[in-house]
Amino acid sequence: MGKIIFLISLFLSQLYANTLQQSYTFTKATIMSSDLNVSCPKQFEIILIPDGKTSYRINAQVLLKTFELNGCTLDSGKVRFVTFLKRSDTDYTLLQNQLTTFYTEQYPTIIIQSIQIFPHGYLQSLPNNAHAVFDIDMATKNKGTFYVPDNNGIRHYFDFTVDASLSVLHTTQKVSRKEVVSLNNCAIKTIPFTTFKSKPLISLPETMSRFKTSLKDDTPIIERQIESIPLVLRGSKVSVQVKNDTVIVEFIATAMQEGALYDIITIEKADNKRVRAKIIGENAVELQ
Repeated sequence: MGKIIFLISLFLSQLYANTLQQSYTFTKATIMSSDLNVSCPKQFEIILIPDGKTSYRINAQVLLKTFELNGCTLDSGKVRFVTFLKRSDTDYTLLQNQLTTFYTEQYPTIIIQSIQIFPHGYLQSLPNNAHAVFDIDMATKNKGTFYVPDNNGIRHYFDFTVDASLSVLHTTQKVSRKEVVSLNNCAIKTIPFTTFKSKPLISLPETMSRFKTSLKDDTPIIERQIESIPLVLRGSKVSVQVKNDTVIVEFIATAMQEGALYDIITIEKADNKRVRAKIIGENAVELQ
Protein backbone atom coordinates (compact mmCIF):
# COMPACT_ATOMS: atom_id res chain seq x y z
CA MET A 1 0.00 0.00 0.00
CA GLY A 2 2.82 2.38 0.93
CA LYS A 3 4.46 1.80 -2.45
CA ILE A 4 1.19 2.54 -4.25
CA ILE A 5 0.74 5.79 -2.31
CA PHE A 6 4.33 6.77 -3.17
CA LEU A 7 3.76 6.11 -6.86
CA ILE A 8 0.52 8.10 -6.84
CA SER A 9 2.27 11.00 -5.10
CA LEU A 10 5.10 10.88 -7.62
CA PHE A 11 2.61 10.86 -10.48
CA LEU A 12 0.70 13.84 -9.07
CA SER A 13 3.98 15.67 -8.49
CA GLN A 14 4.93 15.23 -12.14
CA LEU A 15 1.40 15.99 -13.31
CA TYR A 16 1.35 19.38 -11.64
CA ALA A 17 4.98 20.32 -12.34
CA ASN A 18 5.34 23.80 -13.82
CA THR A 19 8.16 26.16 -14.67
CA LEU A 20 8.50 29.49 -12.86
CA GLN A 21 8.72 32.62 -15.03
CA GLN A 22 10.85 35.66 -14.32
CA SER A 23 7.93 38.12 -14.29
CA TYR A 24 4.14 38.16 -14.00
CA THR A 25 1.53 40.88 -14.22
CA PHE A 26 -1.24 41.46 -11.70
CA THR A 27 -4.43 43.49 -11.37
CA LYS A 28 -5.41 42.52 -7.82
CA ALA A 29 -3.14 42.82 -4.79
CA THR A 30 -3.81 39.22 -3.78
CA ILE A 31 -1.77 36.88 -5.96
CA MET A 32 -3.23 33.40 -6.32
CA SER A 33 -1.55 30.23 -7.59
CA SER A 34 -3.67 30.36 -10.76
CA ASP A 35 -2.24 33.81 -11.54
CA LEU A 36 1.07 32.08 -12.29
CA ASN A 37 -0.64 29.78 -14.81
CA VAL A 38 0.22 26.88 -12.52
CA SER A 39 -2.07 23.85 -12.47
CA CYS A 40 -2.51 22.58 -8.92
CA PRO A 41 -5.13 20.37 -7.23
CA LYS A 42 -6.41 23.42 -5.36
CA GLN A 43 -6.10 27.18 -5.67
CA PHE A 44 -4.35 29.04 -2.86
CA GLU A 45 -3.04 32.49 -2.00
CA ILE A 46 0.68 33.12 -2.66
CA ILE A 47 1.41 36.70 -1.60
CA LEU A 48 -0.29 40.01 -0.91
CA ILE A 49 1.21 42.97 -2.80
CA PRO A 50 1.63 45.96 -0.42
CA ASP A 51 -0.69 48.92 -1.05
CA GLY A 52 0.57 51.39 -3.63
CA LYS A 53 3.16 49.00 -5.06
CA THR A 54 3.21 48.75 -8.85
CA SER A 55 6.22 46.42 -8.79
CA TYR A 56 7.05 43.72 -6.26
CA ARG A 57 10.12 41.46 -6.27
CA ILE A 58 10.34 38.20 -4.33
CA ASN A 59 12.88 35.42 -3.91
CA ALA A 60 11.96 32.44 -6.09
CA GLN A 61 12.68 30.05 -3.21
CA VAL A 62 9.84 31.59 -1.20
CA LEU A 63 7.41 30.81 -4.02
CA LEU A 64 8.77 27.29 -4.40
CA LYS A 65 8.27 26.62 -0.69
CA THR A 66 4.73 28.01 -0.78
CA PHE A 67 3.79 25.69 -3.63
CA GLU A 68 5.49 22.76 -1.93
CA LEU A 69 3.50 23.31 1.28
CA ASN A 70 0.33 23.22 -0.80
CA GLY A 71 1.24 19.92 -2.50
CA CYS A 72 2.28 21.34 -5.86
CA THR A 73 5.73 21.06 -7.45
CA LEU A 74 7.14 24.13 -9.18
CA ASP A 75 10.33 24.13 -11.25
CA SER A 76 12.38 27.31 -10.75
CA GLY A 77 14.63 26.73 -13.78
CA LYS A 78 17.31 29.42 -13.62
CA VAL A 79 15.02 32.02 -12.05
CA ARG A 80 16.34 33.42 -8.74
CA PHE A 81 13.89 36.30 -8.27
CA VAL A 82 10.37 36.83 -9.57
CA THR A 83 8.92 40.27 -10.28
CA PHE A 84 5.19 41.04 -10.16
CA LEU A 85 4.24 44.08 -12.26
CA LYS A 86 0.94 45.86 -12.01
CA ARG A 87 -0.90 45.55 -15.29
CA SER A 88 -1.72 48.92 -16.78
CA ASP A 89 -4.20 49.85 -19.49
CA THR A 90 -1.32 50.77 -21.79
CA ASP A 91 -1.80 49.48 -25.32
CA TYR A 92 1.37 47.80 -26.59
CA THR A 93 0.05 47.19 -30.11
CA LEU A 94 2.46 49.78 -31.56
CA LEU A 95 5.47 48.01 -30.00
CA GLN A 96 4.14 44.59 -31.01
CA ASN A 97 3.86 45.81 -34.60
CA GLN A 98 7.44 47.12 -34.50
CA LEU A 99 8.67 43.77 -33.17
CA THR A 100 6.72 42.00 -35.91
CA THR A 101 8.36 44.22 -38.55
CA PHE A 102 11.83 43.61 -37.05
CA TYR A 103 11.50 39.82 -37.13
CA THR A 104 9.79 39.75 -40.52
CA GLU A 105 12.65 41.74 -42.03
CA GLN A 106 15.12 39.22 -40.58
CA TYR A 107 13.02 36.18 -41.52
CA PRO A 108 10.44 36.80 -44.29
CA THR A 109 8.93 33.33 -43.76
CA ILE A 110 8.46 33.59 -39.99
CA ILE A 111 4.94 32.92 -38.69
CA ILE A 112 4.25 34.86 -35.49
CA GLN A 113 1.44 33.58 -33.28
CA SER A 114 1.73 36.10 -30.45
CA ILE A 115 4.04 38.66 -28.83
CA GLN A 116 4.03 39.40 -25.11
CA ILE A 117 5.55 42.61 -23.73
CA PHE A 118 6.37 43.34 -20.08
CA PRO A 119 7.56 46.80 -18.97
CA HIS A 120 10.29 47.19 -16.35
CA GLY A 121 8.06 48.82 -13.79
CA TYR A 122 4.59 50.30 -14.02
CA LEU A 123 3.96 52.38 -17.15
CA GLN A 124 0.89 54.60 -17.32
CA SER A 125 1.04 55.17 -21.08
CA LEU A 126 3.23 55.25 -24.18
CA PRO A 127 3.95 58.36 -26.29
CA ASN A 128 2.05 58.34 -29.59
CA ASN A 129 5.34 58.36 -31.51
CA ALA A 130 6.98 55.64 -29.42
CA HIS A 131 9.83 54.04 -31.36
CA ALA A 132 11.44 50.91 -29.96
CA VAL A 133 15.21 50.46 -30.19
CA PHE A 134 16.23 46.87 -30.90
CA ASP A 135 19.63 45.21 -30.67
CA ILE A 136 20.50 43.32 -33.87
CA ASP A 137 21.41 40.31 -31.70
CA MET A 138 17.71 40.00 -30.90
CA ALA A 139 17.29 38.31 -34.27
CA THR A 140 18.69 35.08 -32.82
CA LYS A 141 16.33 34.98 -29.82
CA ASN A 142 12.62 34.60 -29.19
CA LYS A 143 12.87 36.63 -25.98
CA GLY A 144 14.91 39.56 -24.76
CA THR A 145 14.87 43.24 -23.83
CA PHE A 146 14.49 46.50 -25.76
CA TYR A 147 13.93 50.12 -24.82
CA VAL A 148 11.78 53.07 -25.87
CA PRO A 149 13.12 56.62 -25.32
CA ASP A 150 10.48 59.12 -24.22
CA ASN A 151 10.27 62.77 -25.26
CA ASN A 152 12.86 63.66 -22.61
CA GLY A 153 15.31 61.02 -23.81
CA ILE A 154 14.69 58.75 -20.80
CA ARG A 155 14.84 55.08 -21.72
CA HIS A 156 11.97 52.80 -20.71
CA TYR A 157 12.90 49.12 -20.89
CA PHE A 158 10.65 46.22 -21.82
CA ASP A 159 10.99 42.44 -21.81
CA PHE A 160 9.34 40.51 -24.60
CA THR A 161 8.58 36.96 -25.70
CA VAL A 162 7.77 35.95 -29.27
CA ASP A 163 5.76 32.80 -29.94
CA ALA A 164 6.50 31.90 -33.55
CA SER A 165 7.52 29.19 -36.00
CA LEU A 166 10.36 29.48 -38.48
CA SER A 167 11.46 27.57 -41.59
CA VAL A 168 15.14 26.75 -41.06
CA LEU A 169 17.68 24.89 -43.18
CA HIS A 170 18.47 21.51 -41.57
CA THR A 171 20.95 18.78 -42.35
CA THR A 172 19.31 15.68 -43.83
CA GLN A 173 22.28 13.47 -43.00
CA LYS A 174 25.51 13.59 -41.04
CA VAL A 175 27.84 16.13 -42.68
CA SER A 176 31.59 16.53 -42.39
CA ARG A 177 33.80 19.58 -42.07
CA LYS A 178 34.47 21.28 -45.44
CA GLU A 179 31.57 19.43 -47.07
CA VAL A 180 29.65 21.61 -49.55
CA VAL A 181 26.25 22.92 -48.40
CA SER A 182 23.66 21.76 -50.94
CA LEU A 183 20.23 20.22 -51.40
CA ASN A 184 21.96 16.85 -51.31
CA ASN A 185 22.54 17.19 -47.59
CA CYS A 186 20.11 19.94 -46.49
CA ALA A 187 16.40 20.73 -46.51
CA ILE A 188 14.02 23.33 -45.09
CA LYS A 189 12.13 22.32 -41.95
CA THR A 190 9.65 24.36 -39.89
CA ILE A 191 10.41 24.47 -36.17
CA PRO A 192 9.44 26.61 -33.16
CA PHE A 193 11.47 29.82 -33.04
CA THR A 194 13.70 29.65 -29.95
CA THR A 195 17.22 30.87 -29.19
CA PHE A 196 20.09 30.18 -31.61
CA LYS A 197 23.83 30.76 -31.16
CA SER A 198 23.81 32.79 -34.36
CA LYS A 199 21.29 33.61 -37.07
CA PRO A 200 19.69 30.45 -38.54
CA LEU A 201 19.68 29.96 -42.31
CA ILE A 202 16.25 30.11 -43.94
CA SER A 203 17.58 29.17 -47.39
CA LEU A 204 20.71 27.90 -49.10
CA PRO A 205 23.57 30.44 -49.07
CA GLU A 206 23.73 32.70 -52.14
CA THR A 207 27.40 31.82 -52.66
CA MET A 208 28.90 28.34 -52.71
CA SER A 209 29.58 27.46 -49.08
CA ARG A 210 30.88 24.63 -46.96
CA PHE A 211 30.50 23.45 -43.38
CA LYS A 212 33.06 24.73 -40.87
CA THR A 213 32.33 21.81 -38.55
CA SER A 214 30.79 18.35 -38.63
CA LEU A 215 27.06 18.20 -37.85
CA LYS A 216 24.64 15.44 -36.96
CA ASP A 217 21.58 14.57 -39.01
CA ASP A 218 18.53 16.85 -38.56
CA THR A 219 20.54 19.75 -37.13
CA PRO A 220 19.36 23.35 -37.73
CA ILE A 221 22.13 25.23 -39.56
CA ILE A 222 23.26 28.64 -38.31
CA GLU A 223 25.55 31.21 -39.95
CA ARG A 224 28.56 30.50 -37.74
CA GLN A 225 28.60 26.87 -38.91
CA ILE A 226 29.29 27.63 -42.58
CA GLU A 227 31.74 29.66 -44.67
CA SER A 228 32.16 30.61 -48.32
CA ILE A 229 34.29 28.19 -50.30
CA PRO A 230 37.71 29.82 -50.90
CA LEU A 231 38.59 30.92 -54.44
CA VAL A 232 41.73 28.79 -54.16
CA LEU A 233 41.90 25.44 -52.41
CA ARG A 234 45.03 23.81 -51.07
CA GLY A 235 46.53 21.41 -53.63
CA SER A 236 44.66 22.95 -56.56
CA LYS A 237 46.37 24.11 -59.74
CA VAL A 238 46.49 27.88 -60.11
CA SER A 239 47.29 30.18 -62.99
CA VAL A 240 50.15 32.46 -61.93
CA GLN A 241 50.57 35.90 -63.48
CA VAL A 242 53.91 37.71 -63.52
CA LYS A 243 53.72 41.35 -64.56
CA ASN A 244 56.76 43.12 -65.98
CA ASP A 245 55.92 46.58 -67.30
CA THR A 246 53.45 45.85 -70.11
CA VAL A 247 54.34 42.16 -70.39
CA ILE A 248 52.33 39.50 -68.56
CA VAL A 249 53.73 36.00 -68.24
CA GLU A 250 51.58 33.13 -67.02
CA PHE A 251 52.46 29.67 -65.75
CA ILE A 252 50.83 26.92 -63.70
CA ALA A 253 51.70 26.20 -60.07
CA THR A 254 50.25 24.33 -57.09
CA ALA A 255 48.57 26.15 -54.19
CA MET A 256 50.04 25.11 -50.84
CA GLN A 257 47.34 27.04 -48.95
CA GLU A 258 43.73 27.98 -49.47
CA GLY A 259 42.50 31.55 -49.45
CA ALA A 260 39.93 34.16 -50.38
CA LEU A 261 40.21 37.14 -52.74
CA TYR A 262 43.40 39.19 -52.18
CA ASP A 263 44.81 36.75 -49.62
CA ILE A 264 48.56 36.11 -49.86
CA ILE A 265 49.33 32.40 -50.07
CA THR A 266 52.28 30.11 -50.77
CA ILE A 267 52.48 28.36 -54.14
CA GLU A 268 54.89 25.75 -55.46
CA LYS A 269 56.29 26.03 -58.99
CA ALA A 270 57.19 23.16 -61.29
CA ASP A 271 60.82 23.29 -60.10
CA ASN A 272 59.56 22.71 -56.50
CA LYS A 273 60.49 26.26 -55.45
CA ARG A 274 57.95 28.00 -53.24
CA VAL A 275 57.00 31.66 -53.59
CA ARG A 276 54.28 33.99 -52.35
CA ALA A 277 51.34 35.06 -54.49
CA LYS A 278 48.16 37.13 -54.14
CA ILE A 279 44.78 35.63 -55.06
CA ILE A 280 43.13 37.72 -57.79
CA GLY A 281 40.36 35.34 -58.86
CA GLU A 282 39.18 31.76 -58.87
CA ASN A 283 42.33 29.61 -59.12
CA ALA A 284 44.21 32.70 -60.29
CA VAL A 285 47.09 34.39 -58.46
CA GLU A 286 49.63 37.14 -59.03
CA LEU A 287 53.27 36.63 -58.12
CA GLN A 288 54.46 38.96 -55.36
